[in-house]
Amino acid sequence: MSADASYHRAQRLSAIARWAEAGVLEERARLPIEKAFDDRVEKTGGQFFKPIAVADLDDVVFHREISYLIDALDALPKRVDQAFDSAWKAFELETASFTGRRITDRLETASLRLDVAVVAAICAAVPAQTCEYAYKRLVEDFIDERAEEGLKSRARVRSTPQLDQLFNYLKQAYGGSSLQGARRKGAMLLRRALRGETLTLGDVEGFRLDGESLSRFLVLLLLYTARNERFHGTSFSPFVSSDATISTYSHPFFLFLASYYLLLTTWMQTRPDATGATRETLIESLDANTQTTLGLFGRHWDQ
Repeated sequence: MSADASYHRAQRLSAIARWAEAGVLEERARLPIEKAFDDRVEKTGGQFFKPIAVADLDDVVFHREISYLIDALDALPKRVDQAFDSAWKAFELETASFTGRRITDRLETASLRLDVAVVAAICAAVPAQTCEYAYKRLVEDFIDERAEEGLKSRARVRSTPQLDQLFNYLKQAYGGSSLQGARRKGAMLLRRALRGETLTLGDVEGFRLDGESLSRFLVLLLLYTARNERFHGTSFSPFVSSDATISTYSHPFFLFLASYYLLLTTWMQTRPDATGATRETLIESLDANTQTTLGLFGRHWDQ
């Protein structure tokens, strides 16, 4: 075990031991990476993230969703991962009235009803860490036959020919390579595809993901997979890990950002009076929050 890993293990145990004596109202000592992130947040001028105001609709489900959004925004900025959990709950709840008894069916319906311009704007903001996560789950884990059964089913049944073509190319070009940096190269090609670039994939020129592919990727392959891992406890709590860096924060923050704007773009159809937002105002809000995010993370958004 490295010295850094040993230090973080000791700090985790020390925090529990201290709370066993003093109770949990005493704030635990912040780890170095947590302090570094706090320092960056302070330099943003106290804004971090600005949500869109909502109206008072006389609907119990809507106010349950608002309660989840309050939880999400309360978790910011320190626990962007928990903000994702709560924002996703609000989005998932809004799909409850959609066709399908299974949640995956409802999410598929939701993905097909999303405004593709808003989805494209969300995907254009994707950080490098999210693409590495997606590459690991959708390329490497499939090659190594370690992919989770639910994800294998979604990739088989709920994908698109374009997504299949992209991931098959990534598997062939980078997945089986032992060359150093192959994962990074594959993840960065995926990022270019998600950002709407026109690519050459081997002998295929002019490849570009369409709106349905982006929507299905975002909802069914990326966000739902990350949600399931957190719900079932198969991922490490990110910021008390010895591997945590500033870049570590970028992935769960993007998951939150995506879930939040997916909820709002869904409301455009299901509850147009909830915000009064249009495609243009949603994208303007997303762009403004993205600019704040890039100012906070700097080069770490691309690492």
